[in-house]
Amino acid sequence: MLADLKALFGLGGPENEARILIRDAREMIEMVHGQHGPESLRKISGEIGYQIAEVHRRGLDDPQFYGRGVEALTELNRAARTRRDNIAWSGITMAIIYIKAEMLGDHGLPAKNAIDGFMEKWPPAEDIGDTANNILPE
Repeated sequence: MLADLKALFGLGGPENEARILIRDAREMIEMVHGQHGPESLRKISGEIGYQIAEVHRRGLDDPQFYGRGVEALTELNRAARTRRDNIAWSGITMAIIYIKAEMLGDHGLPAKNAIDGFMEKWPPAEDIGDTANNILPE
């Protein structure tokens, strides 16, 4: 009932979730550009790519199975924030936005495209591994 009322007034549904995700993606990108230099931006991009790849791998590349991946990323995000690891926190936050956008399908494309654009602009210099858990590449 409440969901129907929210949808009636444009406060719920995938369109609203997509608006929130694109806003969050743009704000995160703007924030990291203001706080970090090129080297850190490349590390953030590497973190985003690594975390997205992990969720895809564990979710069998099927968005209907990404919910647990978002939960796991949320826990990693909390730990990074507690450690005050701004690079890991920023990368994981953008990975969460990206995965949630994928789960929305076409509605989430603008948020995905914004993060893809960030990653294209700041490709990682090398495979940095998982900085959130201090795991180095093999």
